[in-house]
Amino acid sequence: MNQALLSFTPIKKLACLSQLVKLAVSHCVFASCVFSVTGAASSAFAGEGDTRTRDMQKISPVEARDIKGGDALEWLERISRAGREIPYCGVFVHSTPENSTSTRVTHMVDKQGVEHEKIELLDGPPTEIIRRNDEMYYYQPEEKAVLVDRRTTGRFFPSLVTGNPKKIAENYRVKMGPKDRIAEYDCQWIILEPKDSMRYMQKLCAELGSGLLLRAKTYNDRNQLLEQFVFTQLDLSRNVAKQTLKSKFEQSIGWRRDYSTPATPQKDVDTGWLVSNLPAGFKKIMEMMRLQPGRPQPLAHLVVSDGLSNVSVFVEPSQTVGRVNGGGVSDDSPTTFAVRSVADFQVTVMGDVPFAAVQAIADGVTRRAR
Repeated sequence: MNQALLSFTPIKKLACLSQLVKLAVSHCVFASCVFSVTGAASSAFAGEGDTRTRDMQKISPVEARDIKGGDALEWLERISRAGREIPYCGVFVHSTPENSTSTRVTHMVDKQGVEHEKIELLDGPPTEIIRRNDEMYYYQPEEKAVLVDRRTTGRFFPSLVTGNPKKIAENYRVKMGPKDRIAEYDCQWIILEPKDSMRYMQKLCAELGSGLLLRAKTYNDRNQLLEQFVFTQLDLSRNVAKQTLKSKFEQSIGWRRDYSTPATPQKDVDTGWLVSNLPAGFKKIMEMMRLQPGRPQPLAHLVVSDGLSNVSVFVEPSQTVGRVNGGGVSDDSPTTFAVRSVADFQVTVMGDVPFAAVQAIADGVTRRAR
């Protein structure tokens, strides 16, 4: 992969935002991210791209023993439920070999069953994300703008496990590891080793009492650490007040609102596109149209997932003359991306999966028969 392409600013913007909210299929959950990245791919790629590997510190594997169903799968279920259902407030660090950011997250479910979450970036420009179930508000004080979107998946840290544990186990060898202690809480390691080259290895450590995920690590096929999330401060006392989940910018005057989805939710609409011959275990979980600021036509957005690893597929009218094909690895996250032309359209596929997976998915994108 050409170094100039790897350092292309919009790709870094994608990685930065995905580090903040970790929406693996929704790396581009906000319009400005989606459109800058797809536009960047149009101008950046003129020929076949190749993948790149980087030397990173080798991490010793966690000792583990094979589990046939039972305990390990029950832990995956507990991890999934805890991230969605219990109240918590804490600070976690997301790190890659070249970067790290600190984020405060506050989460609760009210008496009406509405899930509330507030995410505050503690490094760099002040940034807040407020979520109420699927409604998301991304506050950018420096630009006096709030981007309004809808969550396309439930994949946030610490809610990284979204699929059925039994289905996940069809594509990962699920193992129990040792116990550990993180942020003053005891936790249990669960290791998920991929059965093929289409996904990364995951190591998850869940708090013994609640099942909440305290640490998550992603490794490539050479056992090199690609990224990590870890709580450094955490309060599980259940004393989360609803007023703490409001944005301090919510009542600000003179802010601009940008919408990346139509006022009426359009999930699971027929975008006119489909992805065939998906890698084993992946299936489509969402299909919608996204608005494009400054452009008359919306962007098609499809999401495929194996319950743990998620990939976004974007299709838009091509902005370049001639065919576009390429791809590579982001230089400061495990995100890979592939770009190809289909007739007069550009397909951009990205996700926290090996390059072979995004390339295979991109190759399977076709127009739906009418």
